[in-house]
Amino acid sequence: MLSKVRVSLHAQHARPSRLTTHYATHRAPFRAMADLAGRGRVAVGYHERNDPCARVRTALPVSDHPLFSIVTVCLNADADIAEAIESVLAQGCTDYEYLVVDGGSTDGTVGVLREYDSRFGGRLRWTSEHDDGLYDAMNKGLALARGAYVAFLGADDRLRPGALDAVAHAFEAAPRPDIVCGATHVFGPTGARDEAPRRVVRRGLPARVPASHQSTFIRREALRAAGGFDLRFRIAADYDLYLRLVEAGRTEAFVDDVLSDFRLGGVSSRSERATARDYRDVRIAHGASPAVEELVMLKSAAAATVFATWMRLFHRAPGRARSPRSRP
Repeated sequence: MLSKVRVSLHAQHARPSRLTTHYATHRAPFRAMADLAGRGRVAVGYHERNDPCARVRTALPVSDHPLFSIVTVCLNADADIAEAIESVLAQGCTDYEYLVVDGGSTDGTVGVLREYDSRFGGRLRWTSEHDDGLYDAMNKGLALARGAYVAFLGADDRLRPGALDAVAHAFEAAPRPDIVCGATHVFGPTGARDEAPRRVVRRGLPARVPASHQSTFIRREALRAAGGFDLRFRIAADYDLYLRLVEAGRTEAFVDDVLSDFRLGGVSSRSERATARDYRDVRIAHGASPAVEELVMLKSAAAATVFATWMRLFHRAPGRARSPRSRP
């Protein structure tokens, strides 16, 4: 059963950002991609839809302004991307477009995308070219998106069946929230768990994003108004973007449904210390005390390292041999 919790993301939950000038004057990377999208590679437009996605089915033609844009960024992902693609195809709601931004793969990824072209009935668009990393590719996807709401699905992750319908039900509220967050099924070599969306505030700032980006749907115009992802943050750019949405007073809704399966092993889950540093830098950029955040970073990195070591040594998935040479 779907439950909704509306939360107002007003700026009283965050200190004034030190990045105001930066985002007013240094949004060239994102603007460059938006300009590129407008020069004939793809028509970019926006139309606020009033009908919930559950009323739209495969018999209808592809919309130029769909309710959802699902974006997958990838590089050499031929071993996993078919699962992500199939999970999008399995959605009962078809008021979406599926965008794949490939970073110039040298394996069979492009071949996999070509094989799926005809199965989407015009809803799949993809590009393959060099990029400057994960968040640069995500900015490219955002620039190409035409949907009212955007979600980013990892190449080795999956949407749950019915996920888009569940999110569309959250839009029945008036006015519609800017952000919809659902639960995530997290799995990996050490086990699996469900993570419900939640908001935690620490010293005036949200301590984290409420849900994994695979289970987060954000109004496209809000993402563009915020300036997209800041490429200075290699791991925590999604956290930085969320804080900017908070400071802009955007609203959010939480749903109980598990919207996606998230496979552990990405950039942020492989390097505890680098992740802690990036989160520290983001929080300082948004007004937190440098001295306090330095202490928090050291404590968080140490705790994460101890936990990861314990999991590697004493908790292994059934059927898998533990190897002293294995890496997190």
